Amino acid sequence: MVGAGLAGLSAARVLRQSCDVVVLDKSRGVGGRLATRRIGGATLDHGAQFFTTHTAEFAEIVAGWAAAGLAEPWFHGRIGPTGVADADGHTRYRGVATVNAIARHLAEGLDVRRNSTVTSIVRRGDRWSVVAGDAELHADAVVLTAPVPQSLALLDAGDVPLSDADRRSLEAIVYEPCLAVLAVLEGPAGLPEPGAVDPTDGPIDWMADNLRKGVSTEPAVTIHATPSFSRERWDTDAEVVIDQLLAAAGLASAARRQDTQLHRWRYARPVSVHPRRCLLAAGLPPLCFAGDAFGGAKVEGAVLSGLAAGDALLAHR
Repeated sequence: MVGAGLAGLSAARVLRQSCDVVVLDKSRGVGGRLATRRIGGATLDHGAQFFTTHTAEFAEIVAGWAAAGLAEPWFHGRIGPTGVADADGHTRYRGVATVNAIARHLAEGLDVRRNSTVTSIVRRGDRWSVVAGDAELHADAVVLTAPVPQSLALLDAGDVPLSDADRRSLEAIVYEPCLAVLAVLEGPAGLPEPGAVDPTDGPIDWMADNLRKGVSTEPAVTIHATPSFSRERWDTDAEVVIDQLLAAAGLASAARRQDTQLHRWRYARPVSVHPRRCLLAAGLPPLCFAGDAFGGAKVEGAVLSGLAAGDALLAHR
């Protein structure tokens, strides 16, 4: 299993019922874009901000998270530039402690090897070798849940040929980038209830108050830039981007300058997804692609894709 985000962890939990499963991830933690960071005494969700349920299957999963004290409703409906704009829509759930706590819960009991950067995947007859640094793991099956361009790069590095149809369908997947500013403030952010805004113009796509949201004990905001701003400023110096987004948020004077950070999400959101929940590669030993770019985006899509990948490999045995 390459990738310890929601899709990878969900697939691993299915497969561990009858297989030995190892999950590799290059990061220090688990969760992928279900991400939380601590800056001084503040805590900030800086990847996925909330999640919704659109299927009975995922609604049952979220109910289980809620029963375990991991998730709870944050607000209902759509957020606008002045707060809640439509309170009759889907429930938006948040992590009770942090959004990343959900991922850590899913990782419990799994063999997750963090700080393991996979550099290539090589076919060895009817099996696979997964190369990570000086280590080489051998597997009967591989699940790739990293963003698709990264997964394809691993196969290319190992000279693994995909069928023309599979490669075309994978290369058709497109992601948007997102520059995220994390800023600890001197005082309250002043955002309207429920502590988030979704501007209709300007460089900011989303802004949340982590104190009002309930994940931080200190005032701290997460600012997500729009895809267009993120593409245009991707290689711009971090301090310049931070200054521009804080100014657009009206928080330039409130932010503690020593406590601001920029995170670059290169593959923040798939905007062109694969039609199926997962893709089992044709003509190869079991190799499955999964993630939020398969069958449906966001948190729900990632979880359901991982479950589908696990089921597909079990059925293939």
